[in-house]
Amino acid sequence: MKTDGFLPRHTCLECYHRPGNKIFGIKFRISPVLFLKKINFAEYREYIFPLSYLLDQAVLDSMKAAGSFDERAAIISAHYLAVLQQHPEKMQAVKIVREILDNSFRKNTFNVPVEEWAAHYHISTRTLQRYFESTTGISSKKALQFMRIRKAAAHIAGSPHTFHYSHYGYYDHSHFYKHLKAFLKKDTLARLQPHLRLLETLHKS
Repeated sequence: MKTDGFLPRHTCLECYHRPGNKIFGIKFRISPVLFLKKINFAEYREYIFPLSYLLDQAVLDSMKAAGSFDERAAIISAHYLAVLQQHPEKMQAVKIVREILDNSFRKNTFNVPVEEWAAHYHISTRTLQRYFESTTGISSKKALQFMRIRKAAAHIAGSPHTFHYSHYGYYDHSHFYKHLKAFLKKDTLARLQPHLRLLETLHKS
């Protein structure tokens, strides 16, 4: 990459570092960019897009000039906190969606029906879906399923001996493997060889 890039959260990214690379990445569960720009995330697929349209150049320049990661993080945090304060009418949506995502990630409860969440917050399912669309750019189901497979894939790649499909609400190994294949690219799947790790887990369980 020779420029600043934006990658939608629902796209899988592989990065292979080489000497001389200078990468500063920011990952949001809820992107404040949506408060500033009317974005159709359906148009952002398969590629990394220029960030200049989505973030003021002065902010980008100040982050590049910063001398440390902490300084860069402070600059971007201050910028987006100011954005949130300028849109108080959207804070209710942010609060609810953030709580649902955080709760689901912490407890691995990715299959709770949207109707249950809506009832919990005393809003309609349509309103909750609108909250997810406005804060994440995708539906509640997609947001939770992306979070689910990412967490499960990280677990099996990092600690296959402690992985079990039931931890993430999958019915069986084939259910998990089918979801994994849909999420990862074919060459990545081949390198991870999850089927071998699954068989090893089964053998020792």
